[in-house]
Formats: sequence, structure tokens, C-alpha cells
Amino acid sequence: MATTKIWDIRGRLDRVVDYAKNPDKTKNKNYGVADVQALRDVMDYVSQDIKTERQFYVTGLNCSPETAREEMTITQKQYRKEGGIIAYHAYQSFKPGEVTPEIAHEIGVKLAEELWGSRFEVIVATHIDKAHIHNHMVLNAVSFADGLRYYDNKETYRKMREVSDRLCLEYKLSVIQKTMNKSMQYGEWRAEQEGKPTWRGLILKDLDATISESVTLRQFLYRLRQKGYAIKYDAKYFTLKPPGKARYVRIDRQYPEYRLDNIEQRIFKQQQIKQYRPGPKAAKKKMLLHGSFEKARHTSGLRGLYLYYCFKLGVFQKKKDREAGALPFLYREDIRKMEQISQEACFLCRHQINTMDELAAHKIENEQQIKKLCTERKKLWNRTQRTPDEKEVTKIKADIAGLSAQIKALRKEVKYCDGIAARSMPMKEKIKAVKLEEKNKGKEHTKNEYKR
Repeated sequence: MATTKIWDIRGRLDRVVDYAKNPDKTKNKNYGVADVQALRDVMDYVSQDIKTERQFYVTGLNCSPETAREEMTITQKQYRKEGGIIAYHAYQSFKPGEVTPEIAHEIGVKLAEELWGSRFEVIVATHIDKAHIHNHMVLNAVSFADGLRYYDNKETYRKMREVSDRLCLEYKLSVIQKTMNKSMQYGEWRAEQEGKPTWRGLILKDLDATISESVTLRQFLYRLRQKGYAIKYDAKYFTLKPPGKARYVRIDRQYPEYRLDNIEQRIFKQQQIKQYRPGPKAAKKKMLLHGSFEKARHTSGLRGLYLYYCFKLGVFQKKKDREAGALPFLYREDIRKMEQISQEACFLCRHQINTMDELAAHKIENEQQIKKLCTERKKLWNRTQRTPDEKEVTKIKADIAGLSAQIKALRKEVKYCDGIAARSMPMKEKIKAVKLEEKNKGKEHTKNEYKR
């Protein structure tokens, strides 16, 4: 049984090609300095050495795996189609224990040959670092044969699934008879693959917990509302809106076991009912403060915002002490981004950046430095073409590698700047929404106490 996905790649081609050929997943260490340039990030992942256990589960169609990103870039430059969608990243995953790496790779190569082999450059890499063996295919968006772009639509994806299923049957593997899943965003799919929480997964977790705490369907709906969900329902179906979200979602379309009638059956079949607990309350500790609290230094601006948010996410807590279920829903969906958020917080503190103006100035400074270093690197590459002395060429390449490392670090900081600029406002809105929700809950609790 094989599941398939395909999505477009914009920006830098190196990221997708390096992802596919990642030396940590393929255990092939025969890569030089030139191999980690242009199409780097994605192709490296697809051919990671660890994921292929030092075996050569990487195949190039109409290109060499070692120079795939350079060849794809040349094709795009030849037809003057370097912008927009630069590549497509396809994925084929097999049922755990059903296929060997050799067979999986053979199927992946045949799939790519039949779909794209006559017109496009393709890298096929088989990853075996997880229980489910899976193929990654990186497809150049521009055809080397005629310069036309690949057109990804429902029909081409349907053909991809049909060819994949036919090949699986030829190799006596199972196929999916019917799928209930709709397309999901790449970020959500990637989070699922890495075992990180997604907002759909958080909803399902809340539903399961609420079912186990309830003895009737009415109580189930009441408990969900206590957790901040807004609910609309009729006799059979229901839609819900998580706290802080703008839209209602109907979970049972993708997960039929969460239809109201099925939930009611689960409640009645329960042997043990968990005692409902609204959530642990933070223990209050009395501490002795030396000096004046008013004169104490407070961190504000972007640094203060990020440190506060990291504290709320539990970044500063030990993993065993962190309780994701006790977090408000709006914070919980950012748990999978915890590492990225904490890195951005460290970046802000390291450079003492407090305002958006300071952030923008730092980004501009880094971009200017990147431009300068790229110019220097290009001059060094040109020198290697004119220098006959091999020792001198080796020395120049070492200098190029040093410049590439500096450029990579600066690009990372520019990426942090973009991430902070995009994340800071939604972060403020989430904090505001959670505080408002907690305030309303407090008012409702006080009102109920007076009724008693």
C-alpha cells in the first residue's frame, strides 16, 4: 500500500534537492564543496545518508544525482524561466513492513519514469530511517525537452495515484481502496510526519479526553463548551470552533468515528469514567524579594513578548513537568513551533532587538553583507577557472567554503527577522484572546458562585 502527495516548491531549488539527497539519510559521504551550493536545502534532505543506511538509494532521471540542482538550474536559465514555481516535491510512502528498500526504490523510479521521464529532470531517493519506507521525488518545474512548465492539477495527481496503485499491485502490495482524506497543507503534513501536534490533532485529543470524562452526550457537549469550544449541531452532525479560531470545522468528514451518534455509542460503552478536572492550577509560592520591585528591570518590546510567550509555551520548563493539555488551545497549536520560536527569542536577546525598526535595520544590514559576500565568492569561483595550480585551487575552494558558511549564517538571521515580523502580531493577538477568555471564564465562575 502506497500513499502519494505532491506540492510545488518556490524560492530556492537547493532546499528541495538537498532534502531529497540528504547525506544523513543515504549515508553517501562522496559530496564536495560544490555539491552544497545552489539547490542545496531540499535535495540534501531527499538524499540524506542516514535515511538510506549508507546505500545508494538515489537515482537521477535525465540528470546526475551529483549535479542535479546545477542541471535543473541550467534548464531554467536556458528557457528564461527562473521565477515562480521552481520544482515539485512528490512523496510516496509504503505500509510499514510491506516492502524492502530495494523494491520501494524500484517502484519509485518506475513511477517517475512513467509520469515525467520523457520531459523532465527528476531525482528519486528512498528514505528508510522511519518504520514506513518512503520515496521522495524532486521534479524540475521546467521541461528540458521543450521549456514548458509542468502543470500540476487534479488530473495529473489522479494519474500519479493510479500509476502508483498499479505498480503496487504488480509487486503484490496492497492498495488503498478508498480514501477519506482531503488535501492538507504541507506544513500540517510535515508536522504529522515528524510526530508534532497539529491543530486537527489537538481537537481530536480534546474530543477523546472529553468523551472519557462524560456519561451522556449532553454532558459531552457541555464539557466541550467549558474548554472554550463553540458548537453547532443537529441530530447527527456537529461543527465546532476551537478557542480563538475564526471558522467552524466539521471533523466527522475526515474522521467518521467522531459523528455524534458514534460519540454517543462510545460514551455508553465506557466501563470507567474519568473524573473531570478543569485543569491544574499553578501553585502559588511566597518568595522574598531583595530591593524594590518598582525599580526592578523589566524586559519589554519584542524581547519581552517572545520571552513571555516562551514561558507560556513551557520552553523554560523541564519536558517531564510540561503539561500540553493544560495550555489554552491557541498556545497548544504552537507547541510544534516551539523550537523555532525559542531560536527567534534567543536571536532577539543576542542582538538586543526590541522594536520592529531595529529588526528591519538588522535585516537590511545582513542583506547588504550577504550581497557583498556573494560578490566575493563569485570572484573566487571565477579565479578557480583561470588558475592551473591545483594547490591554489584547493586553497581558493577552502576560502569559498568559509564565505558560504558566513552567507548561510547571515541568511539564517534574515530568516529569523522575517519570522519574527510575521509572527509577532499574531502572537500579541493570541495572548490578548487568551487573557480575554480567562477573564470571561472568571466572570462566569463568579456568577455561578453567586447563584448558589
